[in-house]
Amino acid sequence: MNIDVLTTDSRFKAINDSALDAVISGIFACDMLSHVMGHAAEGNVLVTVLSNINVLGVASLLDLPAIVYPHKIVPNETVVAKATELGIALFSTSLTTAETVILLHELGV
Repeated sequence: MNIDVLTTDSRFKAINDSALDAVISGIFACDMLSHVMGHAAEGNVLVTVLSNINVLGVASLLDLPAIVYPHKIVPNETVVAKATELGIALFSTSLTTAETVILLHELGV
């Protein structure tokens, strides 16, 4: 599924417009970056409450095309600018982490 599908669902708010043509191949939800590094796969969308710059380093290293922040979390402007520079799409949702994963699955991720 292409990331741009998330822009058509009102439950997701695009924070930037990077990599909207990239393909998502799975979901990985985790708030411990060392665990993400060891277990997420290239093409996964990362669902996390962590909104610091380190998340982008991990996402870039693993070629994760998108990050979804649940619980209405929105990263600061520095993180948004760096994500845009790296070509990582950022989204926010008011859903919980579990609800976000379920919805992504229902959407075909």
